[in-house]
Amino acid sequence: MYRLFSPRSVPIKILVFCFLVSLFTVISVRAEEPADPAQDLKSLSLDQALSSAVEHSPELQKADAAREQMGWKQVEGFSVFLPSINVAGSYFFTKKYQFIDIPFNGVMASIPQIFPTSSATFNAQWMLFDGLHNVNTYRSTRHLKSAAEADYTWKKFSLSEDVKLAYAQVVAAKKLENVSEQNLKTLQNHLDQVQKLKSGGISTNYDVLRVEAQLSEADAEMLQARDNIQIAREKLGQVLGLDGPVDALDSSELEVPSSDPVKNLRYGDDHQRLDLQALSERVYASDLTDSASGSFWIPKISLNGQYVMYNNLNDTLSDWERYRSGWSAGFFLNWDIFSPTEFAKSKEEKYKAIQNQKSLRQATLAAPVDFAFWKKRYLYSATLYLAKKADLERAQETVRLAEAGFKAGVRTTTEVLDAELELFKARAGIVHSQMNCTEAKLKLELALGQTI
Repeated sequence: MYRLFSPRSVPIKILVFCFLVSLFTVISVRAEEPADPAQDLKSLSLDQALSSAVEHSPELQKADAAREQMGWKQVEGFSVFLPSINVAGSYFFTKKYQFIDIPFNGVMASIPQIFPTSSATFNAQWMLFDGLHNVNTYRSTRHLKSAAEADYTWKKFSLSEDVKLAYAQVVAAKKLENVSEQNLKTLQNHLDQVQKLKSGGISTNYDVLRVEAQLSEADAEMLQARDNIQIAREKLGQVLGLDGPVDALDSSELEVPSSDPVKNLRYGDDHQRLDLQALSERVYASDLTDSASGSFWIPKISLNGQYVMYNNLNDTLSDWERYRSGWSAGFFLNWDIFSPTEFAKSKEEKYKAIQNQKSLRQATLAAPVDFAFWKKRYLYSATLYLAKKADLERAQETVRLAEAGFKAGVRTTTEVLDAELELFKARAGIVHSQMNCTEAKLKLELALGQTI
């Protein structure tokens, strides 16, 4: 039998080439497959998260840039006390002179008005008095610089509190997932047990349906717990200024609430928050700017000097021997008797100062109210934590007694299920109360302006 194609007729080189092409195709396809997000998930400790936030947070970087900006604003404000010097030059490559008619012995003579083809002018000006505009402007920039420094420090403190809160939310979400997982396994085991008892005629269909309903709800809670973990991780990554979600270490724990360091706290004048201090500095700055803008109607006196080098003898730019010089110096007075623009600007600064004053007043009124609210919230959550802790111990004992009673034949599967559900609620209540305490404490520190 004659074969048109035989493997033996194919050269070895062609087989090797086909094998390499196939291998390259497989590698390319695998390289194009999306990476598993779990592999790129960063797990950080709380200290690492705080350091990362300081390094990458856009909000803190923005405050740092504003601080640098105000530093140069202060330099600009100081520069008004210094003389200004400028140089100007001109060169005309084509021209046509204007003529002026002058009578000479009854005859009109037309004389061209010659001006320099090339010239260089050096000007110097020093403001001696401008109605204290320069003084108030410089003082305003100093307060703005202090406000920017206080605002940067406050942003750094606020960022650390946000990081702690977002980190605690990740830890709490993972603990709630563990609680939901334990509850799901318990209900699944309970369902298996009830189904076996039903087949033996001990349990009823009602018992099976009730456990199945609880199991369906537990599945939904498990799904929600996993979604909450992903949301908390993404929020933590956002607070840190990183691309993608960030995870907390599995060994991380929530803080155990204690009302002792909180119950004796008082809000007073000694707790000056830096954000309120920044607002106060801006109020001073706006008042000084208002005073500076209101000095437009006062005459201004300056010392001016000018030195000119010019060539009006020929049109050659580099003929240095033909250049002449002239100079002048004197006092100048400038008085804006009627200036609607400056008047409108002064009114703008006046009402801008009023806005800053009211913003400071509003924040000052809100600070003690926020402090009182979060203090009460923390004390309530700490008390609730102790109650939930006691509930957990009682729920564990109730489950033990229910299971023992079921084995002894004096308890039903429904009573065991109810005890298990109460145990699940007690475990979840512990985590929720701890998270509420953590949030209340961090918010209380923000209201107080310092760590507790």
